[in-house]
Amino acid sequence: MSDKHILLINPWIYDVAAYDLWIKPVGLLTIGGVLREYGYKISLIDCLDRYHPALSGLNGKCAPKSKKYGTGKFYRQKLEKPPALKDVPRYYCRYGLPLDIFIQELEKQSSVDAVLITSGMTYWYQGVFKAIEVVKSKLPGVPILLGGIYATLCTEHAIAFSGADYVVKGLGEKKALEILDDVFGAKTDFSAFPEKQDDMPLPAYDLYDHLASLPILTSRGCPFRCPFCASHLLVDKFEQRDPKKVADEVEYYSKAYSVKNFAFWDDALLVNQKQHFSVFLKEILKRRIETTFHTPNGLQPRELDSELAVLMAKTQFRTIRLSYESADPRRQKEMGKVSDDDLLCALANLESAGYDRRQIEVYVMIGLPEQSVDEMMRTILFVHRAGARISLASYSPIPGTAYWQLVKSKYDYRDDSDLLLTNNSIFPLKTPRIGADTFEKMKQLARTLNNALDQGKQIS
Repeated sequence: MSDKHILLINPWIYDVAAYDLWIKPVGLLTIGGVLREYGYKISLIDCLDRYHPALSGLNGKCAPKSKKYGTGKFYRQKLEKPPALKDVPRYYCRYGLPLDIFIQELEKQSSVDAVLITSGMTYWYQGVFKAIEVVKSKLPGVPILLGGIYATLCTEHAIAFSGADYVVKGLGEKKALEILDDVFGAKTDFSAFPEKQDDMPLPAYDLYDHLASLPILTSRGCPFRCPFCASHLLVDKFEQRDPKKVADEVEYYSKAYSVKNFAFWDDALLVNQKQHFSVFLKEILKRRIETTFHTPNGLQPRELDSELAVLMAKTQFRTIRLSYESADPRRQKEMGKVSDDDLLCALANLESAGYDRRQIEVYVMIGLPEQSVDEMMRTILFVHRAGARISLASYSPIPGTAYWQLVKSKYDYRDDSDLLLTNNSIFPLKTPRIGADTFEKMKQLARTLNNALDQGKQIS
């Protein structure tokens, strides 16, 4: 099958806000690695590649601006707001490569036999649709396969409206091969197909011109069933990798590509941490790998004991975010994950390991179904009084989750309502309990308290 060329596309983000927190389309690139193992030629257009050569010098800029650890803003273009967002007082933008550069990249491709497009948040679907529209106009007749988060959670919506020829639900490594067999009239021998994550080829990161940082996954799925989260709907089985193989991956990219920043995007990084994550950290120390680590996803405070905190300090963890969500005992019990004591203990362990509590961010959720203003304020104040930074996480209703049914019954949200309204920057503005004024007051309160911490003050 070596004569077949598969183009991988990571589309734009269409949203009121977007920021690059070590983002890469890991799933799409893993599928690309599998396709290459089976003889396909692969290429990539990543609309969210901030280091794309064509961006150099755009609008007078010599290079993309990045912060110390490799994060940064995307290039953006303002768009006309869709009707569903016409009353939202925010700009609506396309984040990523300018449209003309994307078209130029498409026109450079030769003899494309099929296109694989991934999708992110359900409310980013307009970027997906635009990518499919342009591909159809520039590569007429070439079959398009759509997968990813939106395609999995909103499969019927994607089938009806995306324009893709095939919509892939769930993990796509084997399904992509099966569909391509159907497209090309081939018959792949799956007898040696890797069943475990560790046996998959590495994601095809070599397709990038420049790698400033990389996301790393030590597991897939999540054993928890938080009512607001869709992780278990995306991957039905929780699987942890061999921690030594994860260390091999970090070592390889650190040496071969000089990558210095790695971000863990696991949904449950600290589950079974003594036999899993701590083993990985000890491998990093033993091999003397000089790099910096980040945890943009919230860590489970209950599992962050004193030994783990010391290991994290020794292995240069610089961005640490903890899950807390709410100070309400009823909601804590419902989620079954984090108590007040769990959070305080984790912060104390990190402090003993040498971290300043003001370096630690704690996720506080606002806009949850039936969440009162009092609950939000109590949670924000609890985190501040614990000496940590508040990181507000706005709730986004996700189809298929436990809270989805609650949202539909309480807020008159229907299955056919525009997915744009589930945007976590917009949904709280539309709920009766919160609204735009309260939402802004919560953000302002968090900013004020974080600024006070920066000045060495705490507000009681």
